[in-house]
Amino acid sequence: MKNPLLAAVAATFAATALAGPYDQPYAIVESGSKSEVRKEVPAAVTKVDGASTKNPRRSDPIPPGLHKVTVAFESAKGQVGERERVLDMNLEPCTRYRVVAKVENATRPEWEPKVYPEPIGECKKKFGTPAAGK
Repeated sequence: MKNPLLAAVAATFAATALAGPYDQPYAIVESGSKSEVRKEVPAAVTKVDGASTKNPRRSDPIPPGLHKVTVAFESAKGQVGERERVLDMNLEPCTRYRVVAKVENATRPEWEPKVYPEPIGECKKKFGTPAAGK
């Protein structure tokens, strides 16, 4: 470009437009997998710090630190006890948290959330951050 001011503005705009949630270490909370053996079924991730998620199967990237994550569970037979639980989670950088509902007995309305952390390889590689769940 011939105009240096215009070139500087264009470069700044391009850098800002490309900056996003994956430009720093992050965590993700998502629905886990069903396991007949462990008596676990997927739980929906409905809110993070009071804000509704776009997708109940997976949160957007979340900055590491303390967060309140709301998860919900309903069986095919309808609502099971308390529909939602709020989890106080200390999210580690470059870590994915899979959340399931542990249901001991299908005829009783009790469930407990269970969380499985695992490293996010591409995040760990990009930022060199140790991940939980090693």
